[in-house]
Amino acid sequence: MSSGPPVEHFKGTSWEECDEFILAIHKRAFWEGKQRDPGWMADFAAINFSRKARSWHARLPEDVRQDWSKLEKALVDRWPAPDDDD
Repeated sequence: MSSGPPVEHFKGTSWEECDEFILAIHKRAFWEGKQRDPGWMADFAAINFSRKARSWHARLPEDVRQDWSKLEKALVDRWPAPDDDD
């Protein structure tokens, strides 16, 4: 059995890292057939947080930690994209 698309640990260093992490979670969930399972996606993301991001994740409300749609929004709120005038 082959392994799925790689997911690098998210350390919480930048918007770019956050964006890549979100995309990697989506790709892995699709590969696993779990793209419509927000609990699975949130649990999978949780094991890939490290450093600042793990500490941030631990302080989130339980309902956010257990639902990918809420967790994804929390990630984007915490590590927002820089304003782009283009």
